[in-house]
Amino acid sequence: MQIHNTRPWIRSLFAFFLIISASLSAQDTYYIKFTDKNNNRYAIDHPEAFLSPRSIERRRAQHIAIREDDLPLTDSYANRVIALADRMVYKLKWDNAMVVKTSDPSFQSKIQPLSFVKSINKISGQGPSTMLKKLDAATARKLQPTALDTGFYGASANQNTMIHINALHQMGYWGDAVLISIMDAGFDGVTTNPFFAQVYSQNRVLYTWDYVFDRSNVYLSDQHGAETFSCIAANIPYKMVGTAPNANFLLFNTEDVRSEKIIEEYNWANAAELADSIGADVFSTSLGYTTFDPVDSMYNTTYATLNGHSTPIAIAANAAANKGILVINSAGNEGGAAWHYVSTPADADSAVAVGAVNPAGVIGYFSGRGPNSSGMIKPNVCAQGAPGVVVLTSGVTGTSNGTSFSCPIMAGAFACLREAFPSVPNMIIVNAVQQTASYASNPNDNYGYGIPDFGLAYDYLKNLYPNDTLATIRSLVYPNPYNASFRIVLNDLLNAPVNVEIYDLSGRKVWTSSYPVATYADNILEITPPDLSTGSYILRINNTYCIRLVKRPG
Repeated sequence: MQIHNTRPWIRSLFAFFLIISASLSAQDTYYIKFTDKNNNRYAIDHPEAFLSPRSIERRRAQHIAIREDDLPLTDSYANRVIALADRMVYKLKWDNAMVVKTSDPSFQSKIQPLSFVKSINKISGQGPSTMLKKLDAATARKLQPTALDTGFYGASANQNTMIHINALHQMGYWGDAVLISIMDAGFDGVTTNPFFAQVYSQNRVLYTWDYVFDRSNVYLSDQHGAETFSCIAANIPYKMVGTAPNANFLLFNTEDVRSEKIIEEYNWANAAELADSIGADVFSTSLGYTTFDPVDSMYNTTYATLNGHSTPIAIAANAAANKGILVINSAGNEGGAAWHYVSTPADADSAVAVGAVNPAGVIGYFSGRGPNSSGMIKPNVCAQGAPGVVVLTSGVTGTSNGTSFSCPIMAGAFACLREAFPSVPNMIIVNAVQQTASYASNPNDNYGYGIPDFGLAYDYLKNLYPNDTLATIRSLVYPNPYNASFRIVLNDLLNAPVNVEIYDLSGRKVWTSSYPVATYADNILEITPPDLSTGSYILRINNTYCIRLVKRPG
């Protein structure tokens, strides 16, 4: 499913991330990094030209500035390189770089003298190899039917209640309006699988792209992404219900299961930039990299480079987190091997690495261990994945071992917490989950901070931000829908100036007004905005994203 939109940011977005399909033989792939973004036709103070309103709102809600790395590449630089290449694969604005393909053996010597080129490196591209890519440990990935639980969650009851996501569900937080980007292998069969029927009938998959085969159809190449997707989005009560079944989704196939090459890290980085520009709130990635095919063995991860900020994919993960995104990643399945550490980007400074425990909460033998080489606690937290319950392509539930499945369980839970606290900075949410987990007082290299309790994490954040949760704000604004005016019960905002803003759903501010303390009595503020058109708006109080406000006719 493609996004069809004529708004400026969408048109420019596809220009930045366009992948041009071609069928050319004997091509080499190059990663080219530029020196600067001078003479750029876009400006930081006009982000609406290259970011969606939703992406801008995420930054504004968390007080994150638009920075130079948000700007697209300088056109004149990129066009000069494209003119010398056979094909542009994609642009990477956060790293100020681009990936191209060419069959010209003298390409590198033509690029190196260019004054705006900082570096050029030859890397391998997509394609099969003699190495068999395994997304899970060799002995772990055994799918079997599983008996249904009698509770509402069905087969997923244990993995959901283990992290107490049911506490958020009972308060009405199911991931509504939260945008989750899943970067994985293919999503085979999900469009016809009954467990995903609600997602597709409600058009909640907003965008898809397959980096391996240069196409929008992500539903043909592999089932691994479909299984991870099910941990979040499955929704047949009493059979299986995921952790955030009401969320919206972006689906990316960044992983070539036929091989293991460094280009896959750059695929992920490009998907991360695109997801950020569209406005994603949460990333869920059940992928990890340590050792590559012989052609790319010079990029193999060593423990020294597992420092949280060195690999291309870890750099991109940290950049995404710096934009306010909750970056959730599987810890990796090498815990029982000679390399027993987490893989990358689970090592990333700002990524939440998720380990896998069994249904009793005991760490799985294969779950990647910490710390990273900078001494950071990894994994950060754990969820069920030894085994996890998934939906199979045959349309029934099954079980599969791997941190691949503990990751999306956790990502969906984070999405529900983000729904509950829409403007709390992402890393404060991460800290709340860690500080209320089972090993918070004594984190270790196996469990990290342990198994979270999302009910306790909610209480932790509620104490810090008593006026930020949707539940609180919903009780403070009335009537809603309104006709000519509405009231706000200010609670803890008493004795402080109040700034009220109203935005339309494209992110455009349509009205604002400030109220000194003397303008309200009994902690109630009467709001009479101008005669807005009938419809839905976003109400913000003191720079906090509060609620969808509805204007009635007349």
